[in-house]
Amino acid sequence: NINFPELRDALNTKWNVNILEPREGIGGHCLPKDTKMFLHSSKSIRSKILTAAMEVDLDYRRSTQFGHRSSQNSSSLTEGSSDDSDRDQLISSR
Repeated sequence: NINFPELRDALNTKWNVNILEPREGIGGHCLPKDTKMFLHSSKSIRSKILTAAMEVDLDYRRSTQFGHRSSQNSSSLTEGSSDDSDRDQLISSR
């Protein structure tokens, strides 16, 4: 019966430990940003799996934003103000 949030907070007081809190969608700020950058900078290389992963993440973020799971056909929101353009770019990069 270990309280994991309490344990994580205690461990994170150490200089060499940084256990992140679980959040919605794919991790933190770097991974979504870096994946978008990779997809955008590699127009000649089409990555169906990365594009699909970003689309699933967009859908997941929308469903958690409204507090319930949405249908598979719905679009999603990411952090930032260019959500719709990011989604449109992902779809057009296929």
